[in-house]
Amino acid sequence: MQTLYRIIWSLAVLLIIVTTVIFSFGFILVAAAVLSLLGVYRHYFMKKKLRECKTRPYSYGEVIDLQAEVVHETIQARKPDEFR
Repeated sequence: MQTLYRIIWSLAVLLIIVTTVIFSFGFILVAAAVLSLLGVYRHYFMKKKLRECKTRPYSYGEVIDLQAEVVHETIQARKPDEFR
């Protein structure tokens, strides 16, 4: 009876190890598939976004280099008469 229990416990431990390995391998495969699909989606989305940017001269957050004189002239032109 002692050897039967030892065999059953060995099989249980082996089953747990095999299940863990299979689950880990499956998780790695699913993560790789999701990351590759995300990469393909981002690649397609960026190409689509680049086509839209060509029609508009400036995108959001773009810094436009202006000369200081132009900025000061614009500020002075927009001030009300009482603050000039």
